[in-house]
Amino acid sequence: MDIAMHFKETNQKTLQGIYIILILMLCYGLYKNGISYVFIGKENFWDVLRLLLYPILAVSFHIITNLFQKKNLFLNLYKGLFLGLLVPPTFPVWIFILLLIIYSFIQIIHLKLPISKELFFKILLILASLIFSISYENQIESSTPYLYGTIDLFLGRSVGNFGTTCILLLLMLYIVLSTDFYYKKELPIYAICGFFLPAFFYGIIDPNYEFLRGILNSHFWVTIIVFLPINEYSPVLKKGKIGYGLLMGFASFFLIEILKLIDGPYFILTIMQFLFVLSRKLWFQKETIVYAKKV
Repeated sequence: MDIAMHFKETNQKTLQGIYIILILMLCYGLYKNGISYVFIGKENFWDVLRLLLYPILAVSFHIITNLFQKKNLFLNLYKGLFLGLLVPPTFPVWIFILLLIIYSFIQIIHLKLPISKELFFKILLILASLIFSISYENQIESSTPYLYGTIDLFLGRSVGNFGTTCILLLLMLYIVLSTDFYYKKELPIYAICGFFLPAFFYGIIDPNYEFLRGILNSHFWVTIIVFLPINEYSPVLKKGKIGYGLLMGFASFFLIEILKLIDGPYFILTIMQFLFVLSRKLWFQKETIVYAKKV
């Protein structure tokens, strides 16, 4: 799996588990951002259909991309489904289609990026949201202020992506991914530790600080569970993993709690992946030169 592991080496049970969790995330996203409001008369059925367009379009573009690449049309459909869950719930469909075209074109021409292509797509979503002033709040959340409790945040009642706000489901996805040999399951744990350490001392300085509310940021969990362990963009050696994970957690704490950037983890990981790829390339060039001189 390009998102977190190698598809060819992934057993079918793991793959089935990924599909099940992603479908559950989709169902919860539809319920949280549409169906639950239809029941109380604050939204109509067409609003729910609009939400369903995101995963349908993302999966459709993935199939088209497979067609251009002469692959099995239904290969790795979970990628498209996952991208459809990353969009803010009020994101304009026409912009989403435009970004999918860009993403698909990059895939078709096999353009090598210094960061994960899925993470790059999420960054495009964030940048478009900033340009067009698109919020992570759905239509009801933007008009009805609500103070979320710890349980609310854990179960997904927070403001965030269309289908990835439920941390319980994200933890289930982590368990499923951990059954794959190539998934670097230590990295999310190191990142959590990296978030906890500064949060602990910050809590001593500020007695009013609520640690659980900070660490239950769904963007942080999506980043460390799905994007952080990608093999091509993360260290292999144990010491490198520890440092990489701790840095991710510490930087996420700073961006979320100090700068109040709720989607800050995506940006910090983008920088980290870019620097990791750059440093690895420079190291490889150096080793090549040394070897050439010896020869």
